[in-house]
Order: sequence, then structure tokens, then C-alpha cells
Amino acid sequence: MTSTRAFPVSRAWLTIIVCALPPLGGCSSEAEPAPEPPRVALVEPLQAAEPKAEALRFSGVVQSVTTTQLSFEVAGRIERILIDEGTRVRRGQALAQLDRTDYRLQMREAEARLRQLEAYLARKRTLLAEGILAPAAIEALEANTVAARVARDSAQRNIDHSTRNAPFDGVVARRLAEQLAGWLSARRLAVRRVVLSLEHERGRHARPPAEVLAQLNALMIDELRTDSYFTMIYAHLDVRSGRVRLVQAGHPHPVVQRGDGTIQKIGAGGMPVGVFPDAAFEEIEIPLAPGDRLFIASDGLTEAENRRGEPLADEGLQAILRTNAMLHGSALLESICWSASNYAEGKRNDDVSAVLIEHLPARGTGE
Repeated sequence: MTSTRAFPVSRAWLTIIVCALPPLGGCSSEAEPAPEPPRVALVEPLQAAEPKAEALRFSGVVQSVTTTQLSFEVAGRIERILIDEGTRVRRGQALAQLDRTDYRLQMREAEARLRQLEAYLARKRTLLAEGILAPAAIEALEANTVAARVARDSAQRNIDHSTRNAPFDGVVARRLAEQLAGWLSARRLAVRRVVLSLEHERGRHARPPAEVLAQLNALMIDELRTDSYFTMIYAHLDVRSGRVRLVQAGHPHPVVQRGDGTIQKIGAGGMPVGVFPDAAFEEIEIPLAPGDRLFIASDGLTEAENRRGEPLADEGLQAILRTNAMLHGSALLESICWSASNYAEGKRNDDVSAVLIEHLPARGTGE
């Protein structure tokens, strides 16, 4: 029998001390300083402010989109100006009116002449129908009647165009008519510088044409200060000798038709008034013998176009003068207008104005 000794068992307690070590550090008997507590920052969400409009100021010049300088399509004296600078106008509104007295008289004269020729033509056609007259006997009368009808229509057109209407809606920027009228009125010394200087009670001594145009050119550039210009022919006529002195400033060429039918184109064109400050204007002297005549017209005559777009031109005007060499005075002017209208088939792109100066033979001389 085996016996086993019992030994008493004592329990031992193992105490483990664990040091809390900082990273990369070891245990130390010295105490580390306490770290500073973190700062607390209050954060508030911000909203983006709306952009505010900032007023910007600049200096400059306001220009209109559409600008036009208006004038009358016919000549005349301005009787009334119906608007002021800065006035807002509507399309078709009347802006100014010319004195219609002369145009109304021309209308009455043209109507009376037309009625007379139509009555005369009616009687001639009655005789033609009865076989008393040949057809050739009334051809000239028919042509004169047509010319009188054209003159009547032209007089009516002049009356219609004596009022200047606004071509579109807009604002009146400037009234140049008053400035120009002021410079050329009797209240200004310019009228003496530009037009005439009186020598004595019986007559007037006109300044040379070249000097007059130089003065007008200076007024346009130095005083009116406008971008506009104009063409013109300014002439002096000695009614005793028939001598003409004229200046051509960009206007169509004057035409001289001699007594034998030959035609001479006058001038070299010249510079319009109001373009260059120191423009030179050449003066031309033309002798008109008995039977000669001087014809001056606007470009509306020579620029009349047929259906093919071909202008009448200087050659066409000379052909009309040769064809109507036997006519004189108003009959010649009416025939020229009728011929140009017939060439253009009644269409007119521009106004037509003309001046006819004839040196008629002295009465009783047989010339």
C-alpha cells in the first residue's frame, strides 16, 4: 500500500504593474507636463452676399442710328418752320413750308394754256375728220398740247413738294435753315459781303462770281460747320452786251446753243461749295451773240433713265436742243421737260430745274 504525503499548497498572487507609456517613450519616474486643452472655435456658416449694381459714369457723345439732313425738292422762300430743335416728330408730319404764291400762279397759267390748246386741238380734229386738214397739220399742235399737260403736272408737283414732311419718326437735331437764312438776311453784314454792294442809286455793282462763291464756301465751313455741301452755278449777265460771267461749282455743265445750231458744253465741273476750306472757283466768260442761248439745268434732267437704266446724259440733252432749235422761251422749256419725261416713260428719280437765257435779235433789224 502506497501512501501519499500531502503537502500544503500556498497560492501566490502576481501583481503586474503596467506603465502607460507615451509613444516612443519609456517609463519615467518624472511626471510629464499636462498638455494645453484644445481651443474651442465657434464657426458660423456665412452666406454669399448678392452682388450690388455699381453705377458707372463715362463721358461721350450720343449718336443716332439714322441721321438725314432734309431739304425741299423744289426751290423757294421758306414761309414757315413748324418744328423746333429737339422736337419729336412722326413720319409724314409737316416740318416746314415754302411760299406757294409763285407756284400757284404757275399752276393757273399752265391750266389756262392747256385748256386753250385742248380746245384748239378739238376744233382741228373736227376739221381733220371732215377731210379739210391733213394729219400732218395738227402734229405740232398735239405735241404742244402734251407739253402743256406736262407743264401743268409739273406745276402741281411743285405745289405738292412745297411742304417738307418727315421721312421717318425721329427727333429734330438742328435747324440749319435759320442759320443760313440769318447769314444771308438783310440784318447781317454777310449780305453785303456775299451778294451786292450798292454804288449809287441808279444801279448796283455785283461782286465777281468767284468771290461770291468763295464767301459762301467760307460761311459753310467756318460758320455753319456742317458736313453738308451743295452744287451751284452763279452767273452775272450783262443784258446790254449779252456777256455772261459764271462759276460752275460741281453743277452739271451749262450748254450754249449758237444761232447756227451748234452746241458748246461750258465749264470743267468745279468743286462743290462746303467741301474744302481753300477751294478755288474758276470764273468763265461767255459772249452771247443775238440768236444764242444759254441753258442751265439740274442733274435731274440728264440723269433721267429709260427702262434699260441708261441716262439721258449730256448727249441726249444736246439732241433735244437740236430737235427743238426753232422753239423759244417757255415753249422750249416745256418741250425739253416733255422729251425728258417721255425718255424716262414718265418716271422721275429727282427734281428738275432749269434756266434759259436767250439773246434775242433786236426788233426791226431783220436778224
